[in-house]
Amino acid sequence: MKTMNLLTMAFLSLTLTATSALAASAKSNAKQINAAEDIDSLGGNKDLMEMAEKVKSTSRSRIVQERIVDRRNTVEFGLSYGTVFGGDAYVKTQALGAQVDYHITPRWSLGVRYYDFGNSLTSEGQRIYDDAKAAEQAGGRALPVDIDYPLNSTIAVLNWYPIYGKTSFLDMGVTQFDIYLLAGGGNITLSSGSTSVLTGGLGLGAWITKHISARAEVRYQTYEDQIATGARKLDVVTGSLGLGWIL
Repeated sequence: MKTMNLLTMAFLSLTLTATSALAASAKSNAKQINAAEDIDSLGGNKDLMEMAEKVKSTSRSRIVQERIVDRRNTVEFGLSYGTVFGGDAYVKTQALGAQVDYHITPRWSLGVRYYDFGNSLTSEGQRIYDDAKAAEQAGGRALPVDIDYPLNSTIAVLNWYPIYGKTSFLDMGVTQFDIYLLAGGGNITLSSGSTSVLTGGLGLGAWITKHISARAEVRYQTYEDQIATGARKLDVVTGSLGLGWIL
């Protein structure tokens, strides 16, 4: 009996010693992870890569893949309203416009535009007019306001759309937009008669739906008018807002 107890105690001692040795060996062979080094080498550490792939980002991105509105071999009609800046200091002019554009490809289109102008005197023009009227009523010599205001114009334009994209406002939906350049020329009718006009500009269009667009446009125009002293070159800028409808 005494011999049996001694053997049992010896067996337990050997078992505990072997277990401790195996644990120490496993601890020494365990992979040591240095957080700083692994973060710096992110992409080479498979463990960290697997952890990163399991993290779901809360941010969302929208990638521009293709145009929402296919503008190839299509016709677009539009209306616009704008103001003319510069030109005659005595007249302020607004423009109501109608246009037709034929989209050859999403990058190029040809268009025809008609503008009807409304004119009124500026404060300086009104002052000169009142002075002339007062001088005439007093029996003196009346000096007329020397102006040559625009009545209407018709121009042909070439449009180029080098930039387009998609955006979202307050996450309410994705809107396609285009930035385009235009150049053209035509005829403008003034109070003194008709003359040629050249134009060039920049525009931004946003598609509200697949058939309706909103546009903002700035154009430079140059032409000659006729006043008492002869021909005069005018350089003006027209800013306009409009709506378009594509078939």
